[in-house]
Amino acid sequence: MHEPVKAIFTECIQTQIAAADLLQEPVMNAAGLLVDSLLSGRTVFCCGERMAHASARHLAHIMLTGLHFDRPPFPVQALHADFGSKEHEYTFAQQILAAGQAGDVLVALNAGTTAPRVSKAMEAALSRGMLIIALTSDADVDVAGLLGPEDVEIRIPSRNSARVSEHLLQLVNMLCSLAEQQIFPQESE
Repeated sequence: MHEPVKAIFTECIQTQIAAADLLQEPVMNAAGLLVDSLLSGRTVFCCGERMAHASARHLAHIMLTGLHFDRPPFPVQALHADFGSKEHEYTFAQQILAAGQAGDVLVALNAGTTAPRVSKAMEAALSRGMLIIALTSDADVDVAGLLGPEDVEIRIPSRNSARVSEHLLQLVNMLCSLAEQQIFPQESE
């Protein structure tokens, strides 16, 4: 009777184990990119497609307010899904074109296969000379193809959008935690 619940927990755990093995280096690279950008006075923008939008908003919130201790806010903005363009696909891109500057960072999240709004935001970011951190799934066919050599992809080892969404939340918490530890090492002691 409880087998479906146990199966979901098992799948979560298996994805966690695979992620722990595969994602250490890209997570550290992404954290380093965030820290370098923040210490240089740059802005971080974040956006997500569908289920990933909530994780993008959460990242902006914890980067502004702090995760582990009181600290000055980091300049991070979540792009709004209900704001801007007459054409739905350009909602995030217009915000990047209006505010993004060379050296800023776009954190792009996608839990599914395609991400038309996120892809357009990435194209806008590239046109502005911005760097990109992409959190994607093994099912992604849009986002990864837009990354350059200076960008970072954290590809969650799952094709199940529910498992990927769970990991997106964990990863944004992890990125904020790592950024706080690197920028304020005295608070980690």
